[in-house]
Amino acid sequence: MADMSHDPTAQATRIWGDALALLKHNSSLTARDKGWLEGVVPEAVFGTTIVLCVNNMATQQAMQNELNDALLQALNIASGIAMFPAFKIVPRTETTPQETEAATPAPKPRPTYTQSQFDIRNAPTVADLGQESYRPVMPPMPQRPPVPSNPAPQRSQRRSDSTGRSAQPNVAATPKPKPQPLQQTTMPTPQFTGNRQQVARDPETHLNKNATFDTFVPGDSNRFARTVALAVAEGSGRDFNPLCIYGGSGLGKTHLLNAIGNYALVKDPTLKVRYVTSEEFTNEFIEALQNPNQSQGQIAEFNRRYREVDVLLIDDIQFLGGKDATLEQFFHTFNTLYQANKRIVIASDVPPKNLKGFEARLISRFESGLPVDVKPPDLETRIAILRMMSSMNHSNIPNDVLDLIAERFTENIRELEGALTRVTAVASLSSQPVTRTLAEQTLQDFFTTDIEIKPTDIISQVAKYFHLTFDDLVGKGRTKNVSLARQVAMYLSREMTSMSLVAIGEVFGGRDHTTVMHAYARISGEMQQKQEIYNYVMELTLRLKQHSSGGK
Repeated sequence: MADMSHDPTAQATRIWGDALALLKHNSSLTARDKGWLEGVVPEAVFGTTIVLCVNNMATQQAMQNELNDALLQALNIASGIAMFPAFKIVPRTETTPQETEAATPAPKPRPTYTQSQFDIRNAPTVADLGQESYRPVMPPMPQRPPVPSNPAPQRSQRRSDSTGRSAQPNVAATPKPKPQPLQQTTMPTPQFTGNRQQVARDPETHLNKNATFDTFVPGDSNRFARTVALAVAEGSGRDFNPLCIYGGSGLGKTHLLNAIGNYALVKDPTLKVRYVTSEEFTNEFIEALQNPNQSQGQIAEFNRRYREVDVLLIDDIQFLGGKDATLEQFFHTFNTLYQANKRIVIASDVPPKNLKGFEARLISRFESGLPVDVKPPDLETRIAILRMMSSMNHSNIPNDVLDLIAERFTENIRELEGALTRVTAVASLSSQPVTRTLAEQTLQDFFTTDIEIKPTDIISQVAKYFHLTFDDLVGKGRTKNVSLARQVAMYLSREMTSMSLVAIGEVFGGRDHTTVMHAYARISGEMQQKQEIYNYVMELTLRLKQHSSGGK
C-alpha cells in the first residue's frame, strides 16, 4: 500500500495485525479454528510473501489446511495484493496443557513445501468479515530474556531452562516440559537480503547511490536511452537538453535518472545535483506557501534550492498535470536552468506530447530537447537482468530457473525482481535448494494464462455485488447506490481491460468518455481516503480474476 513502511518487520507486523483482526471477526471460523491463531508471530515481508512463525507442526498444518482459504483472503484484504504466507516453526521449550491438548488432533501431514497455495474460491467476503477497524494495535513481539553467563541456580532462586525462561520449582500442578523431538531453536534464522536493489539515498542530492550505469543492464529495448543518458551525464550531450525519458512502469527510467546524477558527480564532484519526484517537488512548494508571514523567505529558499543546481533530475513528471500553481513554478524553474545552460532530465510514463494538464508552452520546451523511450526488455535482456540481481545478492541461482522466470515474466523489471525474491525466500525458509521444480511450485499462481475480462462480465459482477441489475448500471438511474456501483464498474473496466475511454462509455449506455474519466478519478481518489471503497474494489478484483480463470 502507498504508506507501507519499507522495513520488512514493520510491514509484516502491520499486515498480520490487520489480517488477524479480520480472522477474529470471521463468523465462519470456529473457536477452535481461531485458537490456532494464538501465538502466531509475523517475522518479515519479502515481496508478496509474509513469513509467519508458529509454535509447532500442528499449527502449521492447521493454517495450511482448515484455515487456508480464510487466511489468504484476510492477507489479500490487509495488504491490498495477492500475498502468500510462508511458515517457520519456532518451538517453545515450555508447553502448556492447553497447547498439548490442542496439538493432539493434528491434521494429516502435508508435503514439506511451506508456501500456501493461492486458492480463495471459498474464502469469506468483506461482508462476511464485517466492517471492522483494520488498524488494530499489535502487541510487541515476545522477546526471550538473555541467558545469564552463570546459569547455575541457587536453591532460593527460580530455576532457568535452556532458553533463559524462569520456572517455579516444585510446582506439582505444572507438568515437566517434554523435550522437543526437533530442536530448531539453535538453527540460524534465514537472513533475506532480497533481490531488490537496496536504496542508499544521499541526504543532499536525494540520489540512490546504488543506481549506476554499471548496474543498468542494456538491451535492444533501452540501449539508445542509456547511450544518450550517459552522454548527458558526461556533459557532452548539450544538444539533448532537456532529455525526456518515457516508458511504462518498472522499465528503468528512475534507474537512469539516478545513474546520470551519480556519474555526473564522479566526473565533477563540485556539481550541484538534485533528484526529485514530482510529488516531492509539489510538497516542498506547498510547504513554502503554508505560512503567510514567512512565505516570501521560504519561496526564495525554494527557488534557490532548485534554480541554482547544475543538474536537475525530476521523476514521474506526469503527476504535475493539472496542478496549475506548481506547474507555473516549475515553468519558471525550467526556464531559469535552461537559459543558464544547466542540464535538465525528466522522466514520464508517456511521451511529452501526450502529457495531460500541461500547457503547450511547457510541452514545446520538453520536445525541443530529445525524447527517448524505454520498452519492455526482450528475453535475453531479462535473463541478463536476473543474473545481475542474483550476483548482487550473492545467490547461486541455476540458469534453468532464471530462464523459467525470464520466459514467464515479460512486462517489466519489477515483475522479474518480485519473482526471483519469492523463489529464493521460499527455498531458504524451507531449507531446499533453488530448483526449477521449486520455482514452478512457488510461482504457479502467476503462470496462468491471462484472459482479458469482458466489460459485460465486470458490469454483471459489480451489479451482483451491490444487489443491483445489469440494466441498473447501464441505465439512466442516478440514485446514490447505483451511481457508486456504476463508477466502480467503470473504474474496473479501465483497470482490467484494454478498452479506450470512449469504448467503455459506449458499453455503459452510450455515456461520454469524460464521464468515465470522472468515475475513474473519483474512485482512485476515494480508494486512498475511504477503507470501504478500497475494500469494494479489492474484493471485486479478486472475484473477477477468479471468474476469468474458471472459478465459481
